[in-house]
Amino acid sequence: MVSVVGSRSAGPEGLSQARRVGDAIARTGAWVASGGAAGVDSAAHAGAVEGGGRTVVVLGGGLDHLYPAENRGLFARVVETGGGLVAEADDDQRPATWSFPKRNRIVAALGEATVVVRAGARSGALLTAGRAARLGQPVWVVAGVAWDEGEGLRQLAAAGASEFRTVEELVAGLGLEARIGAHTADADPGSLGGEAAALWRALGREPRGADEVARRAGVGPGAVLAGLMELELLGLVERRPGRGFARRDVGSQGE
Repeated sequence: MVSVVGSRSAGPEGLSQARRVGDAIARTGAWVASGGAAGVDSAAHAGAVEGGGRTVVVLGGGLDHLYPAENRGLFARVVETGGGLVAEADDDQRPATWSFPKRNRIVAALGEATVVVRAGARSGALLTAGRAARLGQPVWVVAGVAWDEGEGLRQLAAAGASEFRTVEELVAGLGLEARIGAHTADADPGSLGGEAAALWRALGREPRGADEVARRAGVGPGAVLAGLMELELLGLVERRPGRGFARRDVGSQGE
């Protein structure tokens, strides 16, 4: 699991980058953890869901008071795709100004590394990164971000955080690429069982949308993306952006 955090007020490029980071991490099979707030947090969660992965939202209040309200749809998608919501507070506790910095220590502790996408000089993301560093976990920050949005990133880099410029560089630095290779080496459709086998049978050489695959396989909508992600990690399925999922060419296996 990798924690991805940053400013609530990040600009369009920062939000786009956070989304790409969440997506890239999810595609390796790692989970994404963040705080569910507006801005970078939301973008990272959304990217993980779009990447067919799983993500954990650490709430600032109880489960009966999801915040911000406009993220309820996103939170529902997080749960539907196999992720979850985490709350330290009692269900009926409303989030408060003090509760968000408090929950940052949980975001930091959940991750095996923490990635900061955007941060001003007084951003709460700096608290999360500081917690991660004290836990002995690596901290990564985006390089070359100008003006106020990058002030906190420059502070963290000066304190020893690693920098990255592309998601490919980040994924390699986190050591996640090796996980993909380890899975794909043993790909064998004949060894699949249960929902994975049903999803494989529902796929073809031409791409199909997740809804169509779920219908053909008789798999619930909440499980289909997680199942397809597992097949993708096994090297049996490829994702065609904007078109859906299709079987990969694995020789004579599974024909």
